[in-house]
Amino acid sequence: MIVLQEKSILDERRLLPGVRRRLDQDYLPAYVAQRRWFAGKDQGLPRVKITHVFPTSETGPVLMIIQTLGRRTQSYFLPIGIKEAPGKPANFICEIRLGSQSGYLIDAFEDDDLLQELVSNLERATDEGEDIDLGVCLQRSAGFSSVDQRQIKRLSAEQSNTSVRFGNAILKAYRKLEPGTQPELELGRFLSADRRYENAPKVLGSIETRGTEPITLCLFQELIENNGDAWEVTCRLLEQLSKVPGDARSQIIRLADRLGDRTARLHNALGSGAEPGFSADPIHEADIQKWVHEICVSATSVLDQLIAHSSPFCRRLVARWDEVAAEIRRLGAAPVLGKKIRLHGDLHLGQVLVTTDDVFIIDFEGEPLRPFEQRRAKYSPMKDVAGLLRSFDYARATIQKQSGNSAAAEIADTVVDAKSALLHSYFSQSRLAGDMAEERALLRIFLYEKTFYEIRYELANRPDWIDIPVGDAIALLESHELYADERAFA
Repeated sequence: MIVLQEKSILDERRLLPGVRRRLDQDYLPAYVAQRRWFAGKDQGLPRVKITHVFPTSETGPVLMIIQTLGRRTQSYFLPIGIKEAPGKPANFICEIRLGSQSGYLIDAFEDDDLLQELVSNLERATDEGEDIDLGVCLQRSAGFSSVDQRQIKRLSAEQSNTSVRFGNAILKAYRKLEPGTQPELELGRFLSADRRYENAPKVLGSIETRGTEPITLCLFQELIENNGDAWEVTCRLLEQLSKVPGDARSQIIRLADRLGDRTARLHNALGSGAEPGFSADPIHEADIQKWVHEICVSATSVLDQLIAHSSPFCRRLVARWDEVAAEIRRLGAAPVLGKKIRLHGDLHLGQVLVTTDDVFIIDFEGEPLRPFEQRRAKYSPMKDVAGLLRSFDYARATIQKQSGNSAAAEIADTVVDAKSALLHSYFSQSRLAGDMAEERALLRIFLYEKTFYEIRYELANRPDWIDIPVGDAIALLESHELYADERAFA
């Protein structure tokens, strides 16, 4: 417990030295290590240092940026506040006593009252021109929820970021931080302007630090009422194939067809040239060489980790690494005249919300393991397309594993046709697609990239899933045709 004679943990808008020291040394290491958003769980208990403190008022919630020190120094966002309650909260950093009052120091996003106070304090300071004094700025656009509309509903899924329903918006707090504007905010602002793209949530506001290079702490996005994400819908329909095969199959095909169309329209917008940085540029030989080199380096690192793995699939893939590398280099050797653009960067079925009659693409952060600079780089649109196709493969493998052999063939055939429908719809709508032979080669390159990215992810997070991407990497190597229906590339 932290015991203070003062009535606040602050003195002249700074954490009291004793509070900072006790948090750094005694309480934050254990608390951070248990959080879903902490990316260094393989390093054991972290050493922690509070680097930035942004009070929202003299006694209200405090926005903190902390660093975890070790092999990899990483920065995280942790807003804190004091909860005075007779009962112990489910999650708390430590007990605290201020004079005669006792309570708990907690993450402000864990408590509705503290979260409401946090936003209201920033809003009041911004309206009164005090945002520079706070060191953070709340920016709002049309549609931002008024005070009387800010009911909070907590989302069930625990993610690497923290998201809550905040009135008519989704409030997302970015936990792992990097300097610069978050790519999701940057892309969201671009797509929201002038109705450039209708099938993504509109940006309603943001919380960013002030300075030469701002840091995005929070994003407010339009709430999209939906029937679930495309991963949930696809898995549910695949499960139904043995019961109502015709209807479930047709629904999956329709979903894939719509998803291909909406992805092509997204890419058309991102390559429209409506703002600097959002143009479609020619792919150069140096781009292809760079992509192939990065994929081979990543794959080599992954295969080094698979050498000692007991899975027969892993041993087969390691034994055939020379063949994999040879095909990736062969695919990258042909001249390409296509286009490269800014991308979603981490597009899969879980990043798509399904409504009654449409789909909406969300979560434009890019791959979380990559730094901002790489997420902002321009790539062939086939990188996003490969992510969607691999997601359908994951759905197939997941449901086949659950259902056994009862509907394995029907599930596999349906997924093959769904991927073909997605590709056909995509290329029918795309204004960026070039020669289809070149697009096929690029797609295979990024299918390899995505598959090895998945292997690395599963090794670190879900080792019992490793056979799915490893088996699919072998299948990709052995396949001469991407899909049964080659009309997608006609």
